[in-house]
Amino acid sequence: MKPELSLLWKHSRKRLPFALLASSLAVGCGQPAPETSETPAPSAPQADSSAQAVDPSGNLEVALGTTLQALEGDEARPVVESLFAIPQGAASKSTATVFQLKLKSNRSENEAFRGGTLSMADGAQQLTFRDDGQGGDAVAGDLLFTASGTFDFVALQAEQQRIAQAQSQSQTQLTTAVFENRQLVATVPVTALSTQFPVGQPVPIQPIGLASLVDPARSLIIRAPGVVNDTTRTYDPCTGVGNPNGKWTFNYLMTEMANQPFTGVAPTTFVREWLRQWEQPRTINGFVNPPRTSIAANLIGPWPKLSSGELNLARSPFKLIAIVNRLDLAGSNPAYGAGSAGEGRFIFAATTGTGSSCYTVPFLVILEYGVDKTGCVNIKTYAQQWQALSGLPLGSAAYNAALEALTEQFAKRDLSPRKPNRSSINQVRTNDDWLAHPWELREFRLWNGSINPNSYSTTPPPALGLLNSHTVAQTPDRTRQTSLFPAYVNANTGPIIAGTYSVPLPWAGGTFRSGRALVTNPVATPPFWSLPASAIPNRQARHVFSLNTCDGCHGDELGTNFTHVSWTGALSPFLSGALTVPDRADGTPVRTFNEVLARQTFLDQMANQSCLTTAFVTAAPSVH
Repeated sequence: MKPELSLLWKHSRKRLPFALLASSLAVGCGQPAPETSETPAPSAPQADSSAQAVDPSGNLEVALGTTLQALEGDEARPVVESLFAIPQGAASKSTATVFQLKLKSNRSENEAFRGGTLSMADGAQQLTFRDDGQGGDAVAGDLLFTASGTFDFVALQAEQQRIAQAQSQSQTQLTTAVFENRQLVATVPVTALSTQFPVGQPVPIQPIGLASLVDPARSLIIRAPGVVNDTTRTYDPCTGVGNPNGKWTFNYLMTEMANQPFTGVAPTTFVREWLRQWEQPRTINGFVNPPRTSIAANLIGPWPKLSSGELNLARSPFKLIAIVNRLDLAGSNPAYGAGSAGEGRFIFAATTGTGSSCYTVPFLVILEYGVDKTGCVNIKTYAQQWQALSGLPLGSAAYNAALEALTEQFAKRDLSPRKPNRSSINQVRTNDDWLAHPWELREFRLWNGSINPNSYSTTPPPALGLLNSHTVAQTPDRTRQTSLFPAYVNANTGPIIAGTYSVPLPWAGGTFRSGRALVTNPVATPPFWSLPASAIPNRQARHVFSLNTCDGCHGDELGTNFTHVSWTGALSPFLSGALTVPDRADGTPVRTFNEVLARQTFLDQMANQSCLTTAFVTAAPSVH
């Protein structure tokens, strides 16, 4: 089995510093962070320009709006043909091994790596793969890379036994799924290898995830009443039942995010200043987010108050809808011994009314935390904890305690000392069709003096310690549809298809990235981010770009709901299994997406296989 898979690699000679991965609205797609929340290395070298989106000015700093754009996906992506481990001794936990990595010779992406070196990590071990004719490499420039190190063949034996056991309990052939740009491109049969590994015989190291061993309802998108209504950990503003200070309440999470002992910002002030951003216009990257003034009568006014007149966060009118594991946003990071463990998320819906007339409304708040773990061992342990939930009764005391132990690894204060407020939060997103029409997505981020403020609201400017209005990633403003949009796609076709681009703040002399995203209902046909082939000749680039925008992923490009998890907890077709969609602009080709299958596959792979296999993972720059 030698499936052709795209992957992210760390090029040892040409690399950017790692950045935090951001996430997505509700839980439909995922994204790289447009700006890091950490202070960057002062003189980090740029990646190969051939792998990056370009600006006609030739000035990368201007193209990125002078913000920190050190994206995980800004590196070239070789396409792997095979990876083999050749044992030099008897199977053990640290057998001396020669590794051979073959890149596809007919893929243009691989030319940037010909004759060079690639580095990746397996646990604490750093491996240098060489195609330069040195250090054990036989022939320079043949795209067959060689590395020397050790390999845990005992773990590989255990994994083959796990696969064999799973096959014995399945009435159908085991398979693993392969995805590129979120599209399901292949389903590959899985057969356990022999557990005998003779000296000198190549052993394939293959990316295998057994999706059937991950229950999405317990390990990925958790919406069960026994969880979201847990009276120990949640609070229901409609019934008044629950613990107002529980670990899964809006009150607790916003209090931890504000981190008053560190910032001096009271949680009530933190939340009130966040809400104020709908009461007044906000100018972000030159674009104005108009106010949605009904927030005063719909949300702020009815919000229970303290005797001081401040918001009573213990009676917050937000109900927990779902807890979501986005380990898949770790992408190929574990193979590098760095990166992150993706994201963890809480989805809340606003409520209105009282008593029996109280109900949730289409105003969703999604708290999206980076899981601040690095290194394969730590990320693998975290993945195993999530997969273990699949073996516990959903909503049981044991299950909820185990889930809380996981959420506390990203939700509580002081977990990320390098980030603003020392909080692990990447961003807060809102999805609103309650305050006004049409559907609107906004994004908010913390700011401190180490972050360039250009991507935040400039009128008024960002404030320390608070959630501030921020651009929405990978999405141009809609006023740029017929001007900068086609020019940008045509100038960056290669990086867009390869997934190594990030929509910049300005481009070609004009402001580009938007301060909000809008989706009309019903969705547009053709999709909004589409122009004829005469304007955008490369139709795959058009599709990928559109899919990675906020409004494309949540509407036009998939022809599906704006909320992938609704205010009632219902899932969109995108999160409900296989979704087959003819190209929304041209009618062809027909693409199949299966987002949940992709997340199941990655979780099982990360929890059970060598971290070397995660280098096969495609980490597309999706937004939601």
